[in-house]
Amino acid sequence: MKYYLKAIITDLDGVITSTARQHEKAWRKTFDDYNERRKREWKKEFLPFSENDYARYINGIPRYDGVNNFLVSRGLELPFGSPEDAAGFQTVCGLGNLKNQNFRQVIEEEGVDIFEKNVQQLRDWKKQGLKIGLISASRNCREILKLAGLQNDLFDTVVDGITSAERNIEGKPAPGIFLEAAKELGVKPDLAMIIEDAQAGVEAGRNGNFRLIIGIENASSKEELLEHGAHLAVKNLQELDLEFKKGREPKELPSAIENFPEIKEKYLQKKPLLFLDFDGTLAPIVEHHADAAISEEMRELVRKLAEVYPVAVISGRGMGDVKQRVNLPGLYYAGSHGYEISGPDGFFKENEEAQKVLPLFDEIEPILREQLQGIKGVDFERKKFTLAIHYRQVKPEFEQEVHDRVNGVLRDYPELTAAGGKKVIEIRPNIDWHKGRAVEFLKRELSNQENPFSIYVGDDVTDEDAFREVDHSLGILVGDHDQDTFADYSLQDLEEVKTFFRNLIKT
Repeated sequence: MKYYLKAIITDLDGVITSTARQHEKAWRKTFDDYNERRKREWKKEFLPFSENDYARYINGIPRYDGVNNFLVSRGLELPFGSPEDAAGFQTVCGLGNLKNQNFRQVIEEEGVDIFEKNVQQLRDWKKQGLKIGLISASRNCREILKLAGLQNDLFDTVVDGITSAERNIEGKPAPGIFLEAAKELGVKPDLAMIIEDAQAGVEAGRNGNFRLIIGIENASSKEELLEHGAHLAVKNLQELDLEFKKGREPKELPSAIENFPEIKEKYLQKKPLLFLDFDGTLAPIVEHHADAAISEEMRELVRKLAEVYPVAVISGRGMGDVKQRVNLPGLYYAGSHGYEISGPDGFFKENEEAQKVLPLFDEIEPILREQLQGIKGVDFERKKFTLAIHYRQVKPEFEQEVHDRVNGVLRDYPELTAAGGKKVIEIRPNIDWHKGRAVEFLKRELSNQENPFSIYVGDDVTDEDAFREVDHSLGILVGDHDQDTFADYSLQDLEEVKTFFRNLIKT
């Protein structure tokens, strides 16, 4: 399975080091000692600490929270106290400090073992260019790393119990510690994978909307990890069958025509969903965007495709515009890069978050027109959710000036952002939405399968969002562009697109 990720964030105990057993040993001694003390003081004893208690109430969360969780499970209550309380003092902090004292004694006596297969897999992923972050609820995290010989080269950031206390980060299952690590790595949660062995940890990953959550069967079972939010659960990371999508030059892509037998054998066993760009894929690129037209031959091929496969047209054009140009009822249409979507039986969807910034387009358009009026060849295309600035007819020596002037205006509008395309600048709402998000939404709409397979055919930089981020998909790039691509195969031009469609229809 292929995923596009930029970072991996892993827990320490139970994933990198085998100190989970030593933590459990220290907790057991702490609560056994507290039970003996209650016995000496003629207080009611409680049910002794067990392995299940560690997994259920303590593993992966801050120390004082663990003390409180266990006490509550036994119907006990102690004052919280202060972090400065002496070890063993009858407060939550006092017992927590006693546990820390017991733990430090255990690791001094026994040393720290690491899970070699997990560490080796992380090293392999780092060599592939992924950033690696480490989180831990433990305040002893850096000392443990030092004892394990891992303090220098593997992790790009470490967010531990000391960091959490200094920055007031809420403990798991709140996602704060993972979000803080992602922030320090400079990645969004949907571009990061979480690795955890604790139930609270996988819950935190889900609560933070991270792209992929991997559970390590250690303190908790596979069933428990999946139930609490893991996408996958394994005994070690080398059991995972994951591939990470990488960009490459378009000219390196294999031909979708020459390799169609391979595509048929590997990808067409289950009927895929088809997502098709418009300009440069169904219709030729033209000097004036308003002149773009789909040929009758291409329209007929798309019509026949729709008799065999679910088909959606995804375009940067306004939805009404692309729908009119394709002129085939029964298809789904996503316009403005997916901010507006329509389909059969009156289906209609608009991005609600994007609707909030629509008034800004009325404000910024006259400013941009004024800024660019002195540059010959600039053409504006206003759509409901985007504003396109075409510069195909601008002399090459003035193209950078177009970009500079647009970026200068946008500095005063943080709610909007610019995306590039083939001789076009698209002004969009500055939200996490693009063609890839639209495709994922439509996959759920068009199929009742949990992870339906899809084929996306497009020619532009904006189509890379779909090539890169859509799971269970095959990306096919038409022609070329000036950036690395995440597509899997290529088609040279619209004639090859037609040939590919004919092959799909015959399959």
